[in-house]
Amino acid sequence: MKTQQGFTFIEVIIFIMVTSLLGSVILLASTTMLQKAPIVQKNAIALQSAQQCMEWFVGQRSLNGYSGVSCPSTSVPSFCTAPSGYTVSVNVSCTTINSDANYKTVTITVSGVGDAVLSTLLANY
Repeated sequence: MKTQQGFTFIEVIIFIMVTSLLGSVILLASTTMLQKAPIVQKNAIALQSAQQCMEWFVGQRSLNGYSGVSCPSTSVPSFCTAPSGYTVSVNVSCTTINSDANYKTVTITVSGVGDAVLSTLLANY
């Protein structure tokens, strides 16, 4: 009896089909990732702008005390500038936690070609 060497035609066809399917999945994933890459960069720019603005508010709290940040307020400080294509909005609200009114919530929203929202709680302590 002769021993069989190599692959059968059916095995080769199955290998080609499985390899094609895996290749299609990898190509689809990489195409999707490349299409979303610019959005990630634009959101990172928006987040950086929001962080700089938030640092200004935290710095005002440190320099001028708790009363240095007024609430309610929606005015955007001149320091909170955004790059071209982005807009910055600020919301400072008085917050009460467990009947303690010594808190202010600062929310920074950067929108436009990229989006980011940051929020923090400032305390009078």
